[in-house]
This record gives sequence, structure tokens and C-alpha cells, in this order.
Amino acid sequence: MTKYLDDMISPIPIRMERLTVDPSLLRIKGLSIIEFGHLPKRKLRHKSVSNNHWAFTYIVRGRGIYRAGDGAVQRLEPGSVFWEWPGTSFGYGPDEGTDWDEFYVSFQGPRVQEWLDCDLLQPEQVFRIGVNNAWIRKIETIGDFIESGLPDNADRASLLLEALIYDFCIANEDSRAGSRPGRKPEQVLRILEGISDTLYQPWDERQFLERHHISRSTLRRVVRQNTGYSLNEYVNRLKINEAKKLLRLTDLQIQHIAQMIGYEDNAYFARLFKKYSGISANAYRANSEEIRS
Repeated sequence: MTKYLDDMISPIPIRMERLTVDPSLLRIKGLSIIEFGHLPKRKLRHKSVSNNHWAFTYIVRGRGIYRAGDGAVQRLEPGSVFWEWPGTSFGYGPDEGTDWDEFYVSFQGPRVQEWLDCDLLQPEQVFRIGVNNAWIRKIETIGDFIESGLPDNADRASLLLEALIYDFCIANEDSRAGSRPGRKPEQVLRILEGISDTLYQPWDERQFLERHHISRSTLRRVVRQNTGYSLNEYVNRLKINEAKKLLRLTDLQIQHIAQMIGYEDNAYFARLFKKYSGISANAYRANSEEIRS
């Protein structure tokens, strides 16, 4: 995990993870992730930058501009996704005197050409799809997978990326058809955001159902259709991702972190952490401290 200050980019710590797995160990050959980044309060503007790979950048706060090659300057706002690809220079960044929060993922592989061939990707167009917490969680999970350094997790990251790109493109089609950008039924957003609000307490499904006035079958269907995970797996993944942040950013004891996010059984927490991270919580913290030093 790389988390550091770079005053040229942002006044607060940024996070960047680069794939370090030997490509020969990957089972997903058609698509691989190169780098993940989370740049809060980014202030740097690029006038002309080019890459030999593909990338998307998702703006979740702030406004600015984007230009591909000699194309028109396009406005960016929260919920915008723009693209970079080989052979073209790009200019982008927040409005002068301001900053924005961005997530980006760079990737490569022949699978991308298949997306282009079927018009799933329309790279010169900015996608205005809205800010969606479920998408942000998926992007953060991609970063966690890459950070682990495990081949299986690198493959999982590629599969999750393809699902995310598909979500982006379908949301963009909805937006262009005249729907509200980032259109999702209000109930869906309320359910997913409600689950995120329960990270610091034990998961109580019955209480959640009563609070949101929904049935058990509706809750499980909404989570499966919008995240790709079962309800229990989605809740546990969110909690383990939160535990990772606490391990990176605090000196709290692991037992205390487990209790904070609703796991009274330390052994159960340990099993879940290793299942979704590939390493133990102790090893994860040790790796993070070694990188920081």
C-alpha cells in the first residue's frame, strides 16, 4: 500500500496501488489492472499527458475540465467519468483555485477492444452518471485487491473492474436517453447507503428491515442486483474494508477495531479478514507500517 503526501498533487495524503504480481500467475489474461489511485483534494492540472494504457477517472467532488487531443473542452462535475487511452494526449484538472476528489484505475488487455467493438465504451464522451456509493466501494475494493499482492486477488480485481465498467456504460446510456444522471430507484440508494451507515455496529437484518420498511426478499434482491454479492458477503466486505482503513490510519488494537465494526468474536473477524484480504490483520498492518517507514 502506498499512501503519502505530494504537495504537487494534493495537500493531504493520497493512495496509489500498483500491480506487482507476475503476469504469468494470472488466470485472467484478457484484462489486467495496472494501477489504482484515490486522490482527495487534487489540485494539480494536466495540460498535456499521454499514456500507453487505458484508464478511467471518476470525480466524486468538485468541478473542472477535460479535453482529449484536439477535441472540445468538456465540463466535469461530481459524478463524471472521463477516459484516457493510448496514442492521445489529455488535459484535465479542477477549476483554477479549487480542487476535486478523484478515483482512477488504469488497465490494459485485449478485452478492452471487445468493449469498443460492441460500443460498450465510447471513450471520447464524458459519462455523467452521478455519485454512487456502491461504485465507490467497488473501486476501493479493486484497490484493496491490488494492494494484497496476491494473484487470485489481482484476477478478482479485473473481474470487478469489468462489472464496474459495465455499470458505468449502462448508467451512461440511461443518462443519454433522458433519465436523471446516475439514475437508480430512490429505494435502492436508500438501502445501499443504509447498509453503509451500519458499519460501526453489529449487523441486525431484522432491525434494518423494520427501519426501511422492506421485506427480506427485497433487501437481498437489491443487494445482489446492484453489487453482485449476497447480502451477508456484501456487509462483511464493507466491514473488512473499513477495518483495513482503521489498520492503516490508526494505532488501535486489532481486537478493538473488530469490536468497533460489530464483531465481538475475534476469531470470526480474523477468519473473515483473511478470507477477503488474503492475509491476516496483523500482517496487513505490518505491511502498511513497513511501506510508510
